[in-house]
Amino acid sequence: MTGSLLGFILGLLVTLFSGYFAVSIIEREMELRFRLLFAIPLGFGINSILYFLFLCLHINSFDCFKWFELVLVVILALLYYNEEKPDLSKHKFKKLSNWFYLLNLYAVLIYFKYFINNPMGSWDGFRIWNIKAEFLFLNNPLWQNVFSLPHFMSHNDYPMMIPASIARLWSYAGAENFAINATVGLFFTFGLVYLLYQAITYFKSEKAAIVVTSVFMILDIFLVNGASQCADIPLAYMYLCTIVCLFLYFRKERFSYIVLSVLFAALSAWTKNEGLLFFTLYLVCAAGYFLSIKNFKKTGLVALTALVPIVLIVLYKNMSHAANDLIAGFVALKTYNFALDFSRYVVILKTFVRMFFLKFPLLIVLSLLCIKGFKLKDINKTPFKISMIVFVLIAAGYFCVYLFSPHDITWLTQNSMDRLILQLLPVFLFLFAVNLRIGKPDSIN
Repeated sequence: MTGSLLGFILGLLVTLFSGYFAVSIIEREMELRFRLLFAIPLGFGINSILYFLFLCLHINSFDCFKWFELVLVVILALLYYNEEKPDLSKHKFKKLSNWFYLLNLYAVLIYFKYFINNPMGSWDGFRIWNIKAEFLFLNNPLWQNVFSLPHFMSHNDYPMMIPASIARLWSYAGAENFAINATVGLFFTFGLVYLLYQAITYFKSEKAAIVVTSVFMILDIFLVNGASQCADIPLAYMYLCTIVCLFLYFRKERFSYIVLSVLFAALSAWTKNEGLLFFTLYLVCAAGYFLSIKNFKKTGLVALTALVPIVLIVLYKNMSHAANDLIAGFVALKTYNFALDFSRYVVILKTFVRMFFLKFPLLIVLSLLCIKGFKLKDINKTPFKISMIVFVLIAAGYFCVYLFSPHDITWLTQNSMDRLILQLLPVFLFLFAVNLRIGKPDSIN
């Protein structure tokens, strides 16, 4: 038991330090609060890719892989610390209000309540992600059967960030342990909460951050999905990291933030299929912006940064050989004819309205913040416009997924729309909050 716990702690520390030093090398001047919060998704993303490559290379000794990761962390640390001594004096954390900490404690308790009720994951958490994690964890010659599970709802074409992350930590612990799953979910769920808080604080004000983040943090549907061991909350984390990095680029004028934003967008494609759409749209919008101002060098750098992720995604899709139900339906069943079926439009819109009022009623409270209207600061105009274009396009893409899906539209919308809303909600709340015209003038950040 002790060895299992120590192994898990080691694996988790390797994950977090990998992400921390990778972020720090890419952008050395980043504030510690963002560095720590970006380290969580980047660390899990990097190490899940390495673990999956380790399986693909048929390296049967996990001890070899463990040492490889430890050496990698040391190398990353040396690359960071060898160049300059970190100035810790500028990294200060401000104590939050007691009210926020109390709500945070409440949210954590609710999270564990839902996890204890479904320790193996609920719905997709069990049927898709944890089953795949078991295949990867066994690491026998048949592990690639993970791409040919018999039930169509297993989504054999889905990417492997969550299963690989879980299987990797199980391997560190030496056994399947669903307390590990709870810990991973906890990092993604509340890391997302604190990133939203810090981003709004930095670009708007602490008061706006406390109000918006508090409402988001205690949403029952958010905590349920955070504990369900699905990929929607990690995906939302990747989305928000991408957009925050975009805003930081225009605030700091350092291209390293664009590099980070592209990497997070690419990791969203490694998290869930919806991330492929986001990655594509973000690349087009980011490259399109630099083309529009005739900065061809930065356009090329955006494409160059995306090159390796694109190659890895293509290789993975080619390796999985798994059909996508949406694409298969579009080609074989000619679901493009649904574009003229206006009853589907009605079902999608009615489900959205009903879903919002039934599962997201607390968000109505935030409408009170609109009483004084909005003010778009000049420094935020360009990233806001780019982000809104990406947001609108991906929302339209989600709408088209429902419109052209070969599955029963009523069943599909009722069983998935709340999770799609959650994927986009943190980005929406961030874009909403930074432009509010309320209270005292914005912070000096």
